Amino acid sequence: MKPFSAFVLMVLTLAACQKQENSEPKSSWKNNPQNVISMDEAKSEISNKVQVVAEYLASEKKEGILLTQVRNVNWITAGLMNNQIVLNKDVGAASLLIMKDGRKYLICSGSEAGRMMDEGLRDLGYELLQYSWYESNPVKDVRGELIKTVAKGGTIVSDIAFPGTVLVSDSFKHLRYSLTETEIKRYRWLGKQATEAVVEVCKSIKPGMNEFEMEAMTSNALRDRGILPTVLLIAADDRISKYRHALPGGAVLKNYAMINIVAEKWGMPIAVTRFVHFGPLPSDLEKKYAHVAKVMTQYQLATIPGKACVDIFESCKTWYADEGYPNEWQLHHQGGATGYDDREYVIFPGTKEVVQNNQAFAWNPTITGSKIEDTFIAYTDHFEVVTKTDGWPMISVELNGKKYEQPGVLIR
Repeated sequence: MKPFSAFVLMVLTLAACQKQENSEPKSSWKNNPQNVISMDEAKSEISNKVQVVAEYLASEKKEGILLTQVRNVNWITAGLMNNQIVLNKDVGAASLLIMKDGRKYLICSGSEAGRMMDEGLRDLGYELLQYSWYESNPVKDVRGELIKTVAKGGTIVSDIAFPGTVLVSDSFKHLRYSLTETEIKRYRWLGKQATEAVVEVCKSIKPGMNEFEMEAMTSNALRDRGILPTVLLIAADDRISKYRHALPGGAVLKNYAMINIVAEKWGMPIAVTRFVHFGPLPSDLEKKYAHVAKVMTQYQLATIPGKACVDIFESCKTWYADEGYPNEWQLHHQGGATGYDDREYVIFPGTKEVVQNNQAFAWNPTITGSKIEDTFIAYTDHFEVVTKTDGWPMISVELNGKKYEQPGVLIR
C-alpha cells in the first residue's frame, strides 16, 4: 500500500471511530443524592415517629397498626424504604406492623423480604414475618393469621382493608400533617429540584412542539433528577383556557404553554405550575395574572396554624370578588394541604380541617387562562415557599403594607 493511501485509510478509520463514539447515547442522569439527611438524622426522625404512633395507639386502645400505603411506609421510615412496586398504586407490596410497645415487623412475601430487610429494615430493628406468594389469595390468605400471632388477642388497626385488622386510614393520616425538621429539609431539596425541572422545560420548549413532546420532556427532566411525576398537565394555547385539567391532547404550541406537575420523592409530593408565552403577553392575560397573584398571596397569608380551613374557604369568595372575578372559585378546586399525599385534603364548604404548624400546602387559584400554583410550608409566624427558584419572572403584590412575590409568565 502506498504511504499516502495508508495515511488516508488511517484518517478515515479514526474519523469513523470518533463518529461512533460521539453517536453513543449520553446519560442525562443528574446523579442527585438518594438521601439528603444523615442516617443519624433519619433514625432520630423515625424514633420520634414510632413514639407518636405509640401515643396514637394508646389513645385508641389498640395494640398495633399495620402500614401498607406507600406514603405511610415512606413516612414511618423517613423515606429510607419503599414498598411500591406498581408505580400507579398506593397500596404497597409489603406491610410494616408497628406495635404499641415499640416492636416492629415486616410482613411480606419472599419477593420483597430480602431487599427490604437487607437494605434498611433490619438495621432499623424490624423482624421479618414472611409468607409465600401463593398463600395470599382470594381463596386463602394467611396474612391475618400472621398478625394474630403478634397481636395475641389485641386489636390491630390498618391504613388499608387488610385481613385481621380494623381500617383507620382517615384518623391516622393526621399524624403526617406537621412536618419534622428533617422532613422539611427533604422537602426544601425536593421543591427546588422539581421546580428546576419545570423551569428547564419552560426554557427548552419551542413553538411547533406538541403537548405529548412537552409531556415527555417534563417527565424526563423529573426522572433525570430521581423524582417521580404523578401528575402531568401539559397544555398549549386555547386548551389552557378551555380545560382546567388539561391532560396532554396533542395540540401544537403556538404562543402559550402550561407545565403543571405533581412529583414526589421519599413519598413527599410537590405541586408546581409554570407558564411560558412566546411574544408579548396579551394585556387581558397580564391583568388576570395580577389578580390571581393577589388571590394566591391572600391564601398564603391566611394559612396560619390554628386557622379553620372553612374560614379560608369562605374568605376566598371575597378575594375573588374583590379582584372582579366573583365566580372563578367555583370553576376549579382551590387546592389544600399536601405533604405525603398529592392533596392530604382539598378545602370545601363545611370542611373540618385546621391548619397545623409546619404543615405543607399547595393552593392553586385560577382565573380562566391563568393560574398560580406553588408548594409552601405554614409556620406560626411566616410561610416558606419551597418551589421558588432564582431567575424566574415574578409579580409583586402589596398587601397590608408589605410586598410579596408570586410567579409570573416567562416571556420568550
